[in-house]
Amino acid sequence: MVPLAFAPWTFEAFEFNKLYLLFFLVSIGTLAWFARMVFVDREIRLKRSLLDLPIILFATLVNVSSFFSTDRWSSVFGYYGRFSDSAMALGSFVGLYFLIINTVEKPSRLLSWFLGAVAIAIGAGYLSLFQIWQQLPIWPIVKQIGFNPVSASLEGFAVFLACLMAFLVFQGVKPGVKILARLGYTLFTFCGLGILILTDMWQAWIIFLFGLLLVLAGGLVARFRVKERGGLVRVLFPFVLSLVAAAFLFSPVSLNTRMPGVVQEPLLSQGLSWRIALDTARENVKNALVGSGPGTFAIDFSEHKPGSFNMQAEWQTRFDRAGNYWSEMLATYGFLGFFFFLVLAGFFLLVSLLLLSKKSAWPFFIGIVSFLISQFVYYQTLSLGLAFWLFLALGVLSWERPVREFVFSLRKFSEFELMAKAVFLVFLAFAGGVGYFAVRFYAADMSYLVSQNARGTDTARRVTSGLEATRLNPYQAEYKIFISRSYLARALAELQKPESERDQNGISRDVQLAIAYGRGDLAENNEKIQGATQISPKRVATWETLGAVYRDIKFATGAQDWAVRSFEAAIALEPANPVLYTELGKLYAASEQNDKAREQFEKAVELKANYVEAQRQLALVFENEKDVDSAIAKMKDIALQYPVDAESLFQLGRLQYNAGQVAEAIAQFLQILQLVPAHSNARFALGVALEKQGKTQQAIQEFEKVLELNPGNEAVLRKLQELKK
Repeated sequence: MVPLAFAPWTFEAFEFNKLYLLFFLVSIGTLAWFARMVFVDREIRLKRSLLDLPIILFATLVNVSSFFSTDRWSSVFGYYGRFSDSAMALGSFVGLYFLIINTVEKPSRLLSWFLGAVAIAIGAGYLSLFQIWQQLPIWPIVKQIGFNPVSASLEGFAVFLACLMAFLVFQGVKPGVKILARLGYTLFTFCGLGILILTDMWQAWIIFLFGLLLVLAGGLVARFRVKERGGLVRVLFPFVLSLVAAAFLFSPVSLNTRMPGVVQEPLLSQGLSWRIALDTARENVKNALVGSGPGTFAIDFSEHKPGSFNMQAEWQTRFDRAGNYWSEMLATYGFLGFFFFLVLAGFFLLVSLLLLSKKSAWPFFIGIVSFLISQFVYYQTLSLGLAFWLFLALGVLSWERPVREFVFSLRKFSEFELMAKAVFLVFLAFAGGVGYFAVRFYAADMSYLVSQNARGTDTARRVTSGLEATRLNPYQAEYKIFISRSYLARALAELQKPESERDQNGISRDVQLAIAYGRGDLAENNEKIQGATQISPKRVATWETLGAVYRDIKFATGAQDWAVRSFEAAIALEPANPVLYTELGKLYAASEQNDKAREQFEKAVELKANYVEAQRQLALVFENEKDVDSAIAKMKDIALQYPVDAESLFQLGRLQYNAGQVAEAIAQFLQILQLVPAHSNARFALGVALEKQGKTQQAIQEFEKVLELNPGNEAVLRKLQELKK
């Protein structure tokens, strides 16, 4: 069911819901399994396999890494927006593995259910890609609930399918398969191939190609070593498919098969992913051993990204995932976690290779190899993680003999039976407590969705629903950041009103709460609030938000100093971000600390030579120092480099007007309006400049256009009244 999981009533509609579905179902299944052993069978039956120890060691290491994490809550529950890398997700995967090993008697039936869910997801994907939903009678219902299992990332879905398709090809060509099943596997393969062609991403093709090579190897072994009948058919079909995959992967020119509606997902490059992972692991002894903690790659990226990254198109993106899962494991689990997972995967492959004479071992060997290849070229999603651990468990079951069973009868020892029942009740109570908090956290994200949907329309509802989200889940820094910004926005909106209409008490209260949810402080009724910077002190966004709050309430005593401290803390966490240096420089410039301001702006330009905002602020430092000629000269250079940057042209025009160069200023304002006709500031400034030249009627026309863009603006109304007297 996990590949289909979505919910339009939570803000994170896909991964969040997949995790909670997986967690709850695994928990219920585990409790049911123990209940049956204790109360029905009255005997403890535990199956053991050669893979148990590597799995337990890896899971233990991840839990230790979570305890020593740089952001413990992200490690436990997952970085917001991405939950597949959390301890909660891994615990669910491992629980699923042991549940399958111990309870599944017919693996083929379980696999059929899983593939059925994937088939439904493929169908929904095609309906979305070709916009067929709109033509169906059920479209109003589909639209209302937002059903589209693959819309979160069609490219991720293609990688997921690529991992399964070699397995499906093998199942379709192996001897002894019934004709209907063979047709089903073949149809499944071609439908998946269509998704791969329509997304056309190299990661999916390389996974599919390597998987097909394994299928070919299996077919050749069957044909020449085992002398299996029909071996030629087993080789021909995967060979043709491998030619198709190779054509897409190695074609010197693009085949242009990507659907126009498929948005290319920004991915961190493989080289930079490994560089950040190695820098993180070498940062200190703790990181070398157990990493920065599950779910903390975003923190590692911010801290270790190089300045050269600022020259890429995605320079403002804070990547919360590596370009591949293996490098992310190195960064977040350390060398020990990386090694334990390597041992886990290697041990499974080694045992499977020794047992490949058993026909049942081949398909799961191919499947696991495909998933391991995907982990080298793509990050892990919950669907990929689920499929990997599912195939791992089914592969172990296919070994048959290496799986042993421990049996202990409770009927013979009444005291042990009583103890087992007591332990079960303890586990039940513990599961109930965990489930209670899980339900609260799920409800919190539902409230967060309501608050997000109310943005810009209903301020009161936005704040109320945001507060409900923080009440239900006080450990999610994302909610605290949002509510802090919401209170600030409400305070600033109130300040825009005429002074006589302002709610001064409301402004003071909202400012106080904005600070409290950002920094942590006493709020109304002496309520102690844990702020975003206290929950996740290593996340740049928490300090950046706090700095923005203090920056925008500069009228408050001490706000300037706190804004500086907050942006300095953000810079310490993300030293290669030119935006943060620019914001800090603006604060220094506002307090006329020009030398410090210039230093910050120069650092920003050093990090990103084409960062216009920092260059513009450097020019304005000259104005602060009363060197208007240098400011104009510098701004002219910027305007020449970036002739379509409206803000640089506006600042140049403003400087020229203040220096008495009215005609030159008017030329700049007119150029801006050619680029951006709705630029209110430029049109207002043009009106002022025309008034300066005595062209009153033209000035009135410009001010009237400004009023159309800003109905009811008091400054414009006063200006028009003055000119029309």
